[in-house]
Amino acid sequence: MHVHDAAFKLADKILKIKEKENVVVTTDSGSDRRAVEAIAKAVEVLNAKLLVLWHPMPPHVGKAADPYLPLEPMQCALKSSDVWIELNKAWLLYSTPWDNTMAQGTVRYMCLVGMTSDMLVRTVGKIEVDKLFKFQEVLAEITRKTKHMTIATPRGSQITFENDARRPVLAEGNVAGPGEYMLFGQVDWAPIEETINGTIVFDGSAWPPLGLLKDPIAVGIKEGNVEKIEGKKEAKLFERWLKSFKDPNMLKIAHLSYGCNPGARLSGNILEDERIWGAVEWGFGNQSESFKGNVGTASSHTDGVCLNPTVIGDGIEIIKNGEYVHPELVKLAKELMRE
Repeated sequence: MHVHDAAFKLADKILKIKEKENVVVTTDSGSDRRAVEAIAKAVEVLNAKLLVLWHPMPPHVGKAADPYLPLEPMQCALKSSDVWIELNKAWLLYSTPWDNTMAQGTVRYMCLVGMTSDMLVRTVGKIEVDKLFKFQEVLAEITRKTKHMTIATPRGSQITFENDARRPVLAEGNVAGPGEYMLFGQVDWAPIEETINGTIVFDGSAWPPLGLLKDPIAVGIKEGNVEKIEGKKEAKLFERWLKSFKDPNMLKIAHLSYGCNPGARLSGNILEDERIWGAVEWGFGNQSESFKGNVGTASSHTDGVCLNPTVIGDGIEIIKNGEYVHPELVKLAKELMRE
């Protein structure tokens, strides 16, 4: 499949872009130009009105990027759009322009931070999207009904927590009207923060500030807060970065996600890494209102990936060593992985 076919599928079938809609694509100096051009061309083919915004990549993400951004002109463009496709490497997600645009409630936003042309083909173009949405819906429903969960990994994760049935479990990527959307291949939610205890070991990637990890980073968690960070050089860099904001909310768990995109592979790009089949990902810092959690806003946000987890909910295995084994998921998983 060609990248242009994947881009058209994204614009037409996923984002449902219509003729004459105003579409803004945001990019920075770290964005993949080929992916940007393919998506822009797809928007043009659909006879929508396209604006591509480019700016130098800031050294931070989220609100920490605000001082480096042309805030007023950026907000004017984004708030007047119908569709916003974010292809920035250093994401605008959770920044002030993002907050103000999403608060308006009129824009279909999709977070595709760091999307490359190769990734666009593998994680969008070649995916049987209807089958993946079905898998995500079943996985989300299993999680909604689950109260007590434990996650362990071969590299040393051992964490327990409880879920609040009143909080949403988000099956990502199924666009239906204005709102915040992520690339499909992910199901995420916010556990009850004060019940999260144990150790999380990142052994895939952590971004920002690192990317692919050479050595694992062990993060001790008590009641949803980072208590200690252990490991080698990367662990020290990660800890220094988290604490550099002098923001206690940067040391709080914001959300948890399952990865379930059959085309995703470990690349160092968090958009892809957190969707690796059977992986789990933890987010620290700023918490989207869509999770209905208790963390709130923070200076920035980071995500870390744990590979080959075993996830147990109310005594039933959902994932075992990175494979979906729950009885309601096995058949659906086989159909997806055959593609």
